[in-house]
Amino acid sequence: MGDLTDNLTTLLRLLESRTRWSSTALASELGVTAPTIRRYVARLRDLGVGIAHDPGSDGGYRLTAGRTMPPLLLDDEEATATAIALRRSLLAPTPLTEDGTLRALAKIEQAMPDRVRAAVDAHETEHTVLGEQLSATLAVITEAIRDGRLLRFAVSTELGPGPVHHVEPLVVRARMGQWFLMGHDRQLRRITTWPVERIVDPQVTTVPFDAERHRRPRRAREVVPDDLPAPIVAVVEVQAPPARVRAGLPDGVGFIEPLDDGRSRVMVSGTSTTRIARQLLLLPEVFTVVEPEELRVELRAIAEVLAGV
Repeated sequence: MGDLTDNLTTLLRLLESRTRWSSTALASELGVTAPTIRRYVARLRDLGVGIAHDPGSDGGYRLTAGRTMPPLLLDDEEATATAIALRRSLLAPTPLTEDGTLRALAKIEQAMPDRVRAAVDAHETEHTVLGEQLSATLAVITEAIRDGRLLRFAVSTELGPGPVHHVEPLVVRARMGQWFLMGHDRQLRRITTWPVERIVDPQVTTVPFDAERHRRPRRAREVVPDDLPAPIVAVVEVQAPPARVRAGLPDGVGFIEPLDDGRSRVMVSGTSTTRIARQLLLLPEVFTVVEPEELRVELRAIAEVLAGV
């Protein structure tokens, strides 16, 4: 089994290194017969790797689209270039690539040999000091999210690091060229958002949390506002089921949880209580504000204005 796995890996590496290979050349590289190459190709195809065979003297085996993306077997130079590009992309994140960038960088850096890591560090310039710090912080956050572990960190202020937070990390989002972590703060007992660049000394603890029970990692991205996020999250309870609540809110606004009695709990994040209040006025049924108190005051002020119309 070990020889078969090694040969399949070598065959895949060869196919990735050149546009096409003849069966004779592949057999020579692996030290096997042409029929054996055909069996190896069939095995890779069964695993979802797309491999085409073009007949004729100019034909041969070549990679093509398959059911799955085959593992990319990178040499040292390719791994170095990929890691450098991913690190530098952290300085200008876009919502379209945020998740893929973090997952890809985490995979590469986890398996990166010391010689490749040294090459990556050697290519960094004085302009990427912030990038190195940001990359290290995001790597710790990504590990905590992936492993479902509580994250411990402080937040920098004008007076230095603030108090330590113990957070269930839910999702990392990019907005306006900046990274933001959204998580459930156990001390505050609510979902909060932090700029990643202000997070100090993040550490993954050994304390697990049940992300599936919270059902937040998949849906938390809906809470992130369209503009720069701020750590303001409103919680209200609505006298309507989730489907009716969702129909009354704009697309992408609000994290909705069903309650046992047919009601819904809605969490909406925004840059101000005024913005949140205007969004909540679109709800189709009566709702009760759970938090924060500032939102209740804002809604009362709006009610007074409407009463005088």
